[in-house]
Amino acid sequence: MAAPISTANRIRGSLYGVAVCDALGGPVEFCRRGTFSPVTALRYNPNFDLPPGSWTDDTSMTLCLAQSLVDNDGESSLQDQVQKYIQWFEKGYMSSTGRCFDIGNATRKALSIWGEEFSKGGSEAEVLKRGQLAVDRSLKRKIQCGNGSLMRVSPIGLVFHDDVAKAMEHAAASSRVTHPYPTNGEACKLYTALVASTFRNIAKADLAMIVANWTFEDPDLKSRFAPHRTFEAWQEVSEKQISSSGYVVHSLDASLWAFFTTSSFEEGALKAVNLGDDADTVGAIYGGIAGAFYGIDAIPKEWLTGLQSNSMVDDVVESVVTLVQSAYSGDIQKYHW
Repeated sequence: MAAPISTANRIRGSLYGVAVCDALGGPVEFCRRGTFSPVTALRYNPNFDLPPGSWTDDTSMTLCLAQSLVDNDGESSLQDQVQKYIQWFEKGYMSSTGRCFDIGNATRKALSIWGEEFSKGGSEAEVLKRGQLAVDRSLKRKIQCGNGSLMRVSPIGLVFHDDVAKAMEHAAASSRVTHPYPTNGEACKLYTALVASTFRNIAKADLAMIVANWTFEDPDLKSRFAPHRTFEAWQEVSEKQISSSGYVVHSLDASLWAFFTTSSFEEGALKAVNLGDDADTVGAIYGGIAGAFYGIDAIPKEWLTGLQSNSMVDDVVESVVTLVQSAYSGDIQKYHW
């Protein structure tokens, strides 16, 4: 029986997993499945003229959220999260290139709204209330259910892994600032529950049962995940049945399919990104859960060393490790649902 993976290595695996899978998928983003030579390694991104190993908005926003949790001593500050996203959008904060070169439509709209509300001043409570009402008016509709909040949410499952209920609550709240429709919030809650549960050192079959036993409130999520009654049921789903579009339901389904139908980080990562279409985001979502499950040592070394601006990633990763280790002594043994 393999030795348990340490908390630190699960955190490192998850955050680096997001970055390497984002960078793997970036070059084939927007490409229809089967129209490109299969991705097997980091390569040049022709979409934005970027060198191999360049990560995109998925990782940038993940790092913003992670750094916000660090800067607020392990507490979730929605205002600080949004301010960091705006810094990335306007000034290239936490970008692999020093600029924001890719952003989803809903995220762009939401951050513009928040920027306007911040400029009006007022207390934190007043700004958050005004801003959320404005975001809801503009974006709280099904057509705006992209995957922009799901792709960045993994740090919440890492920092609050000892209290799954609290983690899910923070995940849903973090989604609402840019993607307020309930479908997004529930997708973030389920994914966060899975990321947090990897720290229990449980098998994939047990993680699959969390999905199978989930009481879905959203009809689209309920319908999409209905066939996944058992771990074995995932194996019966063919690639043709998987959509890798930017719709949050499809992205969650595709990333979990890649995770549950493979037996190594590398195998699942390549399966995820070679789906094409929104390949970087499906890859990033896969990387967050798979990295937490397998740990940092399971990620190919050439992918880690080949990342652009990997020192930036490392600084954030180690800050999260320090944050969690300072709050808890050793691996946590108690979990709350």
